[in-house]
Amino acid sequence: MLKGEAYTQRLQTICAHLPEITELPDLRYRRILIPGLIGGEFQFTLLGFIAHALRARGAVVTALLCDELLPACTVKKVDHYESACTRWCHKNSHPFVEAARLPHRWYSEFISPAEVEQCHRCAEQIAVEELAEFKWQDIPLGQHITRSIESFFKVGAFDRQRPDMIAQARRFAASAMMLVIIGERALDEYRIDKVLVEDGMKIDWGVVREVARRRGLPVDIIHIGARGACVHVEQDRYPQEPEIFAQWPLYCEMPLTEVQHTQLDAYFQRRAIRPYEDIHWTLTQSDEDAATIRHRMGLPEQPTGRVWGLFPNISFDSGLTARTPAFATAFEWLLTTIQFFQHWPQEHLVIKIHPAEKLFGVLDPTMAALNDALPQLPDNVHLVPADTTLTAHDILRQLDIVVVYTSTVGLEAACFGLPVINVGGGWNAGRGFTTDVTCPQQYLQLLEELCIGWRQLPVATELARRFAYLAFFRGVIPLGYYQADYPNITALHLNNLDELATGREPMMDTLCRTLLYDELLINPHPEKYL
Repeated sequence: MLKGEAYTQRLQTICAHLPEITELPDLRYRRILIPGLIGGEFQFTLLGFIAHALRARGAVVTALLCDELLPACTVKKVDHYESACTRWCHKNSHPFVEAARLPHRWYSEFISPAEVEQCHRCAEQIAVEELAEFKWQDIPLGQHITRSIESFFKVGAFDRQRPDMIAQARRFAASAMMLVIIGERALDEYRIDKVLVEDGMKIDWGVVREVARRRGLPVDIIHIGARGACVHVEQDRYPQEPEIFAQWPLYCEMPLTEVQHTQLDAYFQRRAIRPYEDIHWTLTQSDEDAATIRHRMGLPEQPTGRVWGLFPNISFDSGLTARTPAFATAFEWLLTTIQFFQHWPQEHLVIKIHPAEKLFGVLDPTMAALNDALPQLPDNVHLVPADTTLTAHDILRQLDIVVVYTSTVGLEAACFGLPVINVGGGWNAGRGFTTDVTCPQQYLQLLEELCIGWRQLPVATELARRFAYLAFFRGVIPLGYYQADYPNITALHLNNLDELATGREPMMDTLCRTLLYDELLINPHPEKYL
């Protein structure tokens, strides 16, 4: 692992000499701000070297970093034994940014101590019931406070009856107001053309994004892809809704070639046991026969009706990935679904608990929450625990219908020829291969019509596969300059910054043109990355 001092030394070697700038013609965006750059090796590798690639093409890039100013952020977690500031984030950020020779500023340079105190006082005066909808200077901060609470406490919902959550929410509110002031002044001083962030949500990244949106400034969000060292770009152009995979209209009617189908199938085989290739999280796919798997799922030998599969997200991730969700929380959706199937005993509902509940240590595990809410489950509802050796693919092969909140499993299920109901919106919704619902009444009516037999769900396997190829290959860019075992960097493959210059690597050229000219991100050689 390249961590701390070892990572700093590697940065110093790579960044010893800044490359000669070869300015691209007619740059659309010249002055770029990267707010919220943190001292984590993975995030710094991702954004720091992209920043240097943009600089080599003529952009003026400035990073904005925290110097322990904020009273709360989401890299500090409730179960950490030590503050992230002293444990790794601020501890690393100064040596990293100096070693990388990256132009940067610190939060405290843009706000006075009196203004910091004013933000704290204002936060203490916000009514508890108004925290989730809180606006300041006409900038919506409440949704980022809520998402930050869920991330900090590693839970699926902001419980306004918990004093510790309320106190933390006020600290997030104070941090958010500070970031409004900081963001406004940084945008003004550097006359920023575009904001570039990783994640784009929670107070850490979402607040400056909101400040930019209100000014009509474009924001690009770098998202980590499921395949190793791959990224895709979400474009946020106020007042339009943010776009993920804006390339879809170009490819939705384009059939895949035989080679592309083979490539996608090979990836699905890998994904069955390694869902995210940059995360050290390997599953064992079962070689058991269908009857044994169905028995382990809790199903009878001959189910009387259909077998439905429900795949909850990690609790604290649900609110972050959902867009236009039908339910207030993912857990409300889960309870509503179980209660519905209690009245349809001939149907069987299998709930596959997300395996990352065990990996990431959520603090409101689904099974414990269900035991509190429903001490006795209906006989036709079957829970598959987080630590099972059955993979999502093992279970998908035994299902008739799949219901998801926002999970990528919904896309995989559609690719395997299963009908899919999407309840949480997200980046799969509205693509034509899921049945999307927008409110509880619509959801329950749909379930009832399906159980009665009044309705059949459409299946659009070929369309789903086209979108999957876009999401996993055509619409993502592999960045070959690093290897990761998230959140750690295991290798940096650069010898010097000249290797990021124009014409040296087609993938970096493509990514930079997307960021500098708003070109659609299209992998020029998706077939080369099997």
